[in-house]
Amino acid sequence: MQERSAPTWTMRSHTDSLLAVAFFKDGRRVVTASHDKTLRICDMQRRSLVGGPFEGHKDYVRSVAVSPDDKQIASSGDDKAIIVWDVESKQMIFDPLEKHTGWVLSVCFSPDGKRLASGSHDKTVVVWDAKTGAILVTIDGHNNSVWSVAFSPDGLKLASGSADHSIRIWRSDNAELLLKIDAHQHWIRSVVWSPDGQQLVSASFDKTVRFWSSDDGAQIGQPCTGHAYHSLAISSDGSFIATASDDKTLRLWSTKTHKLIGQVLEHTAWVRCVAISPNGEVLVSGDGEGKVLLCSVKNMLEQYNAEEGIMENEEARQQQLPFSEAQVCLCPLLFRSSIYLHYSAWWRIAAQLREK
Repeated sequence: MQERSAPTWTMRSHTDSLLAVAFFKDGRRVVTASHDKTLRICDMQRRSLVGGPFEGHKDYVRSVAVSPDDKQIASSGDDKAIIVWDVESKQMIFDPLEKHTGWVLSVCFSPDGKRLASGSHDKTVVVWDAKTGAILVTIDGHNNSVWSVAFSPDGLKLASGSADHSIRIWRSDNAELLLKIDAHQHWIRSVVWSPDGQQLVSASFDKTVRFWSSDDGAQIGQPCTGHAYHSLAISSDGSFIATASDDKTLRLWSTKTHKLIGQVLEHTAWVRCVAISPNGEVLVSGDGEGKVLLCSVKNMLEQYNAEEGIMENEEARQQQLPFSEAQVCLCPLLFRSSIYLHYSAWWRIAAQLREK
C-alpha cells in the first residue's frame, strides 16, 4: 500500500474553508478565496500573507483568476457577482458585475487579459470586457449549472463544463457552439486546456479524469481514476496534471500515460482547489480548514519513485526464489485447499443421504 506524504509547508490564510487558489505569473504569489467571503494574497517565498483581505463579496467566494499582467484579480461567488480588483490598491476597479441570476461558480481571464468569462448556477456563460465590465456575449446552452469555464490558449474558443455531464466548446466572440462532448456520468467540476490547445481535460464527481480531442471530442486513452475530483490543474508544459478531492488527497498524473506519477499528498481536511506554479515546480492547494498547503513537485515524484523501486525489487526477489522455497510457501495453502475440498464433498454426500 502506498504511503501518503505530508505537505511541505502549511499556513492558515482564512477563517473558513478555502475554495479557490490561483498563481500569479511571477510564480511567487498566490491568491486564495474562501467561505469567509474574502480574498488574500500569500507570498510563497516569504511564506506569509502580503495582501488582503479583499472585502466586497457578500457570500462565499468560489473562484479566482489572475490577469496575465498580474495587475488584476477577478473573483466570483454565491452573491451572484463578479468583482475585478486592482492588485496594488486592493480596491474594486468598478462596481460588481451582476448579470448572473445564480451563484457564479467559475471565472477566468482570456490569454490577452482583455476579456473575462464566467460560468454560473443559472446555466449560462457570460463573456465580459475586462476593462469596462461591459457584457460582450451571453451563452445559454447548458441544461444545468456551469461549474468551469476556460479560454483556449489562443483565446478563440471557450470551454465550459457542467453539471449536465457535458463539455461544450464555443467560439468566444459570438457564442457559436463548435462541439458538445457527453463526457461524464456525473457533474463536471473542472475543465482545462492542454497548453497546445489540442486537448481538453475534465474532472468529475464520477471519480474520473478524462482526456478529449478538442477537434472532434474523441476520448484519448483511458481515464485517471481514484477519487471524486473537485479541482484540476495542468502544468505549463502539459506533462502532468494535479487533482484535489474531498478524500483529503492531492495527486499527480501523467498526461501521456494517465497513470499516477506522484506520491499521494495527504491533508487533514477535504481539498477543493489546487494550482501549479508557472515553472511546474510547486503545488499549492487549499483545504476545508482555511489553510494554504505548499508542496514541491520534485519531492512528490522522488518519494513515489523511491517506493516504486522498492516494490519492483521485492517483486523481482519473489520471482527469483528457488523452487523449493516456492513449494514451502505454497504447501500450507494447498493443504488448506485440499481439506476444504474433501469437507465440501463429504457434506454434499451427507445431504444426499438425508434426502433419501
